[in-house]
Amino acid sequence: MKKFALTKQYDYYVGYEQELLKKYNGAYLIITDDLMVFSFKDMEEAYIYGLKNFGAGNFLLQKCSPDELNVVHSVNCFL
Repeated sequence: MKKFALTKQYDYYVGYEQELLKKYNGAYLIITDDLMVFSFKDMEEAYIYGLKNFGAGNFLLQKCSPDELNVVHSVNCFL
């Protein structure tokens, strides 16, 4: 079975969820391959930033909310 490409980023989110919730609750987060975190108010803004700066498939887009832990948004597209 193929391993999810963004496992490192998702594991980081899960491992630091409480700290991230304190700082970013309700925001959409971009988590990069080198585990940099960027915060945005809406998902579209976060997605466009991620595409422009890191390319499709190279970042995790995760809503920072205790209700969203099991929801992972993985987008692969070609522009």
